[in-house]
Amino acid sequence: MSWAIVTDSSCNLRSWKPSAPNTTFASAPLTIHVGTKEFVDDPNLDVAELNRTVAESSEASSSSCPSVGIWAEAFRAADNVIAITISANLSGSYEAACTARNIVMDEYTREHAGIVAGKNIYVLNSRATGGKMELIVELLDAFLAHNPNATFDEVVAYIEHLDQCSTVLFSLSSYDNLIKNGRMPRLAGSIASKLNIRMLGCASDEGTIKIVGPTRGEKKMFRKVVSSMEGMGFKGGLVYIDHVDNERAATELKGEIEAAWPSATVRLLPCGGLCSYYAEESGLIIGFEWA
Repeated sequence: MSWAIVTDSSCNLRSWKPSAPNTTFASAPLTIHVGTKEFVDDPNLDVAELNRTVAESSEASSSSCPSVGIWAEAFRAADNVIAITISANLSGSYEAACTARNIVMDEYTREHAGIVAGKNIYVLNSRATGGKMELIVELLDAFLAHNPNATFDEVVAYIEHLDQCSTVLFSLSSYDNLIKNGRMPRLAGSIASKLNIRMLGCASDEGTIKIVGPTRGEKKMFRKVVSSMEGMGFKGGLVYIDHVDNERAATELKGEIEAAWPSATVRLLPCGGLCSYYAEESGLIIGFEWA
C-alpha cells in the first residue's frame, strides 16, 4: 500500500523527502495576489521578490487557497492519503481539500463497483500554520517508517494525537497584511505597529491568532518564547523555527531553546510565500510538540 503526505504551502517544507517506504510528499500551492500580479507559492517562487513587491505596492493584496482540482490531483497519487492544511479559520484550504477528498473517493467508488476498501483520504485541519504543520509531517513520516504495517485508522489516531499536542507561536514586528486580511484583531495590530514593538501570539484552540503579549528587544522576546513554551507543556522534543529572512534571530532563538532543553531537536526553515506574506519582515513562526 502506498502513502502520500500532502500539505498546502503554508507548510514551509519544499525539497523535503519522506524516509518511510512507499511514501511521497506533495505541497498544494496557495497564491498571493498583489494588485494585478499573482505569485504562486511553489518551489519556483522568488520569495524575496514577493516581499519587495508587497512592500513597495500601494495596491490591495490578498491570498487564495489551492483549488479543489489541485488537491484532487494530489489525492489520486496514493492508496492512503494524509492531508494537512492551514487553519480553517485562516483560509479556505481545508474546505477545498475536503471537497477534493469527496470527489476522489466518489471517483474511486465508481471505478471499483462501489468498493471503498483500498482507498483512504484523511484531511487534518492543523488549526495553525508553518512550524506545527512541518513537525506533524516529520513525525508522521517517522511513524510510518517505524510502523510499516500500521492501519489507516492507527495513522489517523496518531496524527490527531499530534494535533492535540502541538502548537505555534508567532513573533512578529509588522502586522499590516494580517490586519488587512482579517487574520488579526485590528486594534491589537494597530497598537503594536504604533508602539513599534514585537507582538508574541499563539494559535487559539479554534485556529485563530491569539495575542500572548508585547516584547521589547530580541533578548526579551527569546525569553518570552521560552517561558511560553514551558507554560504550554514543552519538555524537549521537535521544534521548527520558520523565519522571514531572519536566520540570525532564528539561530539565536534555537540556542536559547537548546540551552533550556538539551534534548530538543530544533530545525530552521525560511518561510515560503504565504508565511512570508503574513509574518512579514523578520517574522518568526515557532512550532513545537509536547507529545
